[in-house]
Amino acid sequence: MKIRRGFVSNSSSSSFSILLSDIMADQLYQIENHAQNSLFETCGGSEYDAWTISTSELEVIGNTDMDNFDMHFFLTKVLKINEDAIRWRNS
Repeated sequence: MKIRRGFVSNSSSSSFSILLSDIMADQLYQIENHAQNSLFETCGGSEYDAWTISTSELEVIGNTDMDNFDMHFFLTKVLKINEDAIRWRNS
């Protein structure tokens, strides 16, 4: 498995995880409800957005088989989450 930190593009699937200790409650809420955000379409989202978001006791995890929604832009520019807090993976 390849592990890469930073934005993943042109991949068939990608995922990220962020420790809950690295984000605020409002940021977690926005990640979990990204499809309802007013910038959803600006970030490339559509009715076919494929990001699945799950939360454990320690982290929030996002997975997709198709990179439609620009989650990197949303996390770093819209929610202002520190790039170093995000662990990206792609396959």
